[in-house]
Amino acid sequence: MSRNILVAEHITKEYSGRAILRDVSLNLKQGEIYGLVGQNGSGKTTLFRILTGLIHEYGGSVSISNSDGGKCKVSAVINSPSLFLNMSAFQNMKAQAYLSGIGDDNKIERILKKAGLSGCDKKTVRNYSLGMRQRLKLGMALLENPDILVLDEPANGLDPNGISELRELLVNLNRSCGVTILISSHILSELEQIATSVGILHDGKIVKEVSAQDTRQDGKTLEEIYMHYTRGVGA
Repeated sequence: MSRNILVAEHITKEYSGRAILRDVSLNLKQGEIYGLVGQNGSGKTTLFRILTGLIHEYGGSVSISNSDGGKCKVSAVINSPSLFLNMSAFQNMKAQAYLSGIGDDNKIERILKKAGLSGCDKKTVRNYSLGMRQRLKLGMALLENPDILVLDEPANGLDPNGISELRELLVNLNRSCGVTILISSHILSELEQIATSVGILHDGKIVKEVSAQDTRQDGKTLEEIYMHYTRGVGA
């Protein structure tokens, strides 16, 4: 059985006296794709910022460790990294690698190939589709060989082709490279295809967790389950 690679317990967070997160606990198992769903303002981005260390003041605790109990590497695309529009994908990756102390051009080429962006050196990012730019941002997040990849609404604004390409990339990273993925999305039908588990965040709480196996056994879509636990629709 897969072990927990990330454990968040009783997370609370307030802004100006308003509770954003209320006693949220979450266990992320090594090797899984965990989807987090919820309406705008439900606290998804705040939770991700806490889990990735971007927010330091909160109630509760977060523990992250790999299979050996050692330190885990976490990369995130939350506040999307800025891209240099007049540079190529390789040049953007090179700039990010420099900031991370990485000087291996071959590694950059391998990641670009994995992201489906090899051979794009003559094309500047300004001329990339939104899907290509999103894959480049993911590539930049992969430079440090993360154990956990945290993605906040990565499919936002993508057309159907871009969403399909993103899905294939994430599944490949998870299955072939062993990257554990924590992802939020409003596109429930997409999460249903790739997530092993899904948490429904509503009014600052995780009101329900379901596995892919649960949805298959119950014969209900993720949208139907989401509506039931957030609006009381569809018993």
